[in-house]
Amino acid sequence: MSVKIIVDSASDIKVEAAKEQGLLFAPLKTVLAGEEYRDGIDITPDAFYDKLQANKELARTSQVNVGEFNALFEEAVKEGDEVLVITISSGLSGTYQSASIAAAAYPDKVFLVDSLSATAGEQILIAHAIALRDAGKSAAEICAELNELRKKARLFLRVQTLEYLKRGGRVSKTAAFVGGMLHFMPVLTLNGEGKLETVGKARGVRMSHKMMNDAVKAAGGIDFSYPVAITYAGDLSDGTVKSYLEDSKEIFGENEKGIMIGQLGCVIGTHTGPGAIVLSFIPKA
Repeated sequence: MSVKIIVDSASDIKVEAAKEQGLLFAPLKTVLAGEEYRDGIDITPDAFYDKLQANKELARTSQVNVGEFNALFEEAVKEGDEVLVITISSGLSGTYQSASIAAAAYPDKVFLVDSLSATAGEQILIAHAIALRDAGKSAAEICAELNELRKKARLFLRVQTLEYLKRGGRVSKTAAFVGGMLHFMPVLTLNGEGKLETVGKARGVRMSHKMMNDAVKAAGGIDFSYPVAITYAGDLSDGTVKSYLEDSKEIFGENEKGIMIGQLGCVIGTHTGPGAIVLSFIPKA
């Protein structure tokens, strides 16, 4: 009996990469300009950010529903597999709740992990889960280890503009206007309940990098024996991630090549807008 791992699209793992690693993929949806897109399937991040900037209306996201999870569980269990599901934080989406409802029909077959995170934060748990699966661990064993690891994992997010937080009602129009005039770039984190909290507002790119790095150091620094992930809301070749890495040698040292770097997708990108950078890691302390 093998372990089938199911991930959702809020992890920002591409469909092709999921298939290569033997993962099943559950897409959330994004509604923009009256069109619904299955995240990671019907629209690419590049096309999404172009559309997002071209439209002034609020984009919306919706969770993976119970029926979609049930179909995935049924497929895996029919093949005799145990199932491990890793979802976006229950503090950000109802996807974990949908998975829980569907899993009730498969006792001792389907095991759930609420990542309490998203995007790069999900990725580091998924990478660790794959390593445990390949080492022959059962779904129950992997689930137990991930539920402990998620308590240690940290995520920091730098937002380039307040516009999309304003659209989502997380900041007022006045705060967004003043922040834009002063070039404020908020740095956010996810708390122990998997909900967003503000670390601070930095003025300009360099100061935002410093605020991110100070937060990493305050968390205990990075344990590079675990996966480390960065996701970026934009074209990975535009130099933004390179600039961040150059400003962050004090926290990465000689470990840059081992960092998983990818695009921030539509689900979290709806709320951050383009230009956001996310870093997730397991602290040393």
